[in-house]
Amino acid sequence: MAKSKLEQYNQSFKKAIGSVIYKLIPNIPSFTVTDVLIDPSLRTGRVWVRTTPEGFKLIEEKRVDIQNNIKRFVKTRYTPKLSFVADDRYLDHLDNLFSEVESEKPVEVDED
Repeated sequence: MAKSKLEQYNQSFKKAIGSVIYKLIPNIPSFTVTDVLIDPSLRTGRVWVRTTPEGFKLIEEKRVDIQNNIKRFVKTRYTPKLSFVADDRYLDHLDNLFSEVESEKPVEVDED
């Protein structure tokens, strides 16, 4: 099953954005580009990022630099204006981890 041209662009941008962020912000806390959705006109795009709030702030500060560096990786007529969206599943994952830790009962040891 062949992917559409737009799906191929989305995947290309996803890989490129991850590489560019690692290059521009080497000290960023762990992050993952979870999804990219580029408008069919290739002029705008949304990028879902899973990271800490501090990491998201760093990415937002470097948004223009990220866009400018994307040109080297993906050849299109236009470089899309990117907007970054925090992936809420990261927060859900943290909530689940805390719930698991709270639900664990301490093991009682009989000392005879």
